[in-house]
Amino acid sequence: MFVHVTDDNGGNILSIDSLKQMDADLAALQSDERVELTAVVSWTTSPGMIQIALDEQSPGTTLSDYQDWPSLVDAVVDEDTTCSINQDDALLSTVNFVGSALINKNLDISKTCSYLANGEGDAVPAADSTAWVIEIDPELPEDERREIQHQIRLAFSDVSENSELDYAVASLDLMSYDIDQGTFDNLALLILFATLVVIALLFVAFRNIKGVLFPVISLNVALVCTYGSLNLLGIRFTALEVAVAPLVLGLGIDYAIHLQRSFTYHRNNTEDVAEAWMRACGKLSIPISLAVVTTVAAFLANLVSPLPPLATFGIALAFGVVCAFLTSTLLIGALHVTFNAKATNDSRKPLKLTNLTQPLLELHRKQQVGVFLVAIAISAASVIGAMQLETDFDLSDFVNEDMEIMSVRDDINSNYDSAGWKYVYVLMEPVGGGVIPDDVTLLDNLRNLHSNLKNNQDVVGTDERFPSPSYEGPYVVLRDAVMRNESFGAIHGLEVKYNDVWDDPDATIDLGLVFADLQNNYTVADPLSGKTWSDRVNATVHLDGTNIAHLRTEVRVEATTSTESKRVISEFESMIGTSDEDGTLRSSLKDYAVIHVTGDLVVLQQVLDGLSSSQLKSTAISLIVSFAVLLLLTRRILPAFIVLLPVGMASLWVVGSMAVLGIKWNVLTVLVTALTLGIGIDYTIHMWRRIEWELQRQDDHWSALKTSLETTGVALMLSAATTAAGFLVLMLSPMPVIQDFGLITAVTVFFSLVLALVLLPVLLELAARAQEVGEN
Repeated sequence: MFVHVTDDNGGNILSIDSLKQMDADLAALQSDERVELTAVVSWTTSPGMIQIALDEQSPGTTLSDYQDWPSLVDAVVDEDTTCSINQDDALLSTVNFVGSALINKNLDISKTCSYLANGEGDAVPAADSTAWVIEIDPELPEDERREIQHQIRLAFSDVSENSELDYAVASLDLMSYDIDQGTFDNLALLILFATLVVIALLFVAFRNIKGVLFPVISLNVALVCTYGSLNLLGIRFTALEVAVAPLVLGLGIDYAIHLQRSFTYHRNNTEDVAEAWMRACGKLSIPISLAVVTTVAAFLANLVSPLPPLATFGIALAFGVVCAFLTSTLLIGALHVTFNAKATNDSRKPLKLTNLTQPLLELHRKQQVGVFLVAIAISAASVIGAMQLETDFDLSDFVNEDMEIMSVRDDINSNYDSAGWKYVYVLMEPVGGGVIPDDVTLLDNLRNLHSNLKNNQDVVGTDERFPSPSYEGPYVVLRDAVMRNESFGAIHGLEVKYNDVWDDPDATIDLGLVFADLQNNYTVADPLSGKTWSDRVNATVHLDGTNIAHLRTEVRVEATTSTESKRVISEFESMIGTSDEDGTLRSSLKDYAVIHVTGDLVVLQQVLDGLSSSQLKSTAISLIVSFAVLLLLTRRILPAFIVLLPVGMASLWVVGSMAVLGIKWNVLTVLVTALTLGIGIDYTIHMWRRIEWELQRQDDHWSALKTSLETTGVALMLSAATTAAGFLVLMLSPMPVIQDFGLITAVTVFFSLVLALVLLPVLLELAARAQEVGEN
């Protein structure tokens, strides 16, 4: 956790009064019952660092005993101390860390340096802000860790109200916490807006209360069943599940519109309401069944994703589709039978939208080849655009920019060099079990690792005047211990020369014994956090008696974007090398240890790689399953291929439109291809079946197409308008990534509709002509 500390009046945060206020606020915070002290590994705070220095240099005194900076400086600094530092200084890495991470960039220590030089002046350093770092136990479960940090944030908020200082808190865990809270606080509002849109479009389609009310009841039951069942199954909701609601509404309304329009037709020709509904279902049984099966298959294809949230999202979508189908066919029918029993003749003509269907019919008659060529050209351009897309992930994309935590993050980004710091871990475990040999070879390779980190420009601290890589690991623990206590080093045959640890040629090195001795040393080793030598060893070395079982090196790196993260991981892997590359760490220690590079950045890169691989797999599986289902039911290859071709093209068009709109691949947009298949297959199946049915009733192809466009085509337009509007409602979400998903999914619906109404009839006509030529 980062805590950004400022003065309410904009004063110097490093004044003696501000430091005393921080000290009092820290004591109040640590006594707050909401702060679970056992979960906090370390507190790195300005008053805490000063108190550690006082404990070492002026034992028995506290910060409150000093009234000004000159007396404080005299208490903690030796007489011959100056404001200069060199690369052999034992505190070089500490000084670099404080300057980069804990004090505002505008730090001014000129008065302090002047006092150290000549003993004159007030010695007061000046800065607009300081940062505290609170380390929470990383071994805690994620949910528990988030809740603990939230409670600490609440405690800080109360402290700020009663103090002259302001404490603003931020962390990735807190950002995740706020995302979860904001997501589901916003979900109800999004569903409400989507429902209002559905009601408006249903009224346009049916122009009567029952035609609107029954589908709305059905859709709300489907939503309750979907989310309720997922909750009963113990599935943990994430931000992804927000997108389930508009999809259930969109596909549910599609089924409802088709069924109710067919029901209206049969109701005018049949006295029995139940019979009319059964005839409507029977007439649409094949297209709706095909649509449901292929849509569910498209969504369940996400089960191959290596990312559990995406697999869960696929299950939620598939289950939502099934719920929408069942409520549309069973519940709406039951409502009509129960409340619409009296025989009535609806004299209102069904909506035909001739202003749209007539131009479409003319286009099919005169520009068939042109339509096909344009579709091919757009698809080719989309492929080129898809190649330009980048996969990106930033947790802040899920957070409203107006949220307080984003303001705190921006303040930290602008005031401290550490804002973009992340951690990479280099783990070593013994080859084939057992222990890692702890001889001079291990020391030499740890020193080489240190040298490589020093030359790695992505590592924090390497761009300073005197480069000192910022990391915690067995090597720096050894170096610090020997530099601060030469006799300790001499006992174990170690010495520091040119800021590096070397062995005494006349001594036998046993690093396991060195670490075991340090593990039993409970004096302060870290002047910032107050950690002891024992704490530092336990965090970096796993000992089995006096043998080394595992080693852990935690490296701070600079990476603010996923692109930079990818480069950092690639550089680390190149630096560590392979067991076959002579001179690399893995090669030199291949008989000693197995070396792993891990950490949040590595996990992030695996997520991004998993997004790409899961997208390709899920898309391929969806196409294969959809084709197999169509082939099984039609028993003809050509119709199955023709029905799928517009859907495949729609997927390409959507990806191309992402390039045009500047939308990148992320955890939500990566799902658009599966959504395109799920939605597009529904539209093309309905249109294909209607055209085939009309061709059986009418000898003239154009008359059949005209009727199909005026019936099923209009139903698809109404359904697509409802679905697209439902997804566009997501643009009201405060989360940028949800907004992008809503926009690109609405584009998906539009392309699916266009290709189903424009390209599919052209393909069917061209196929029919080809078949006639072949027969002749």
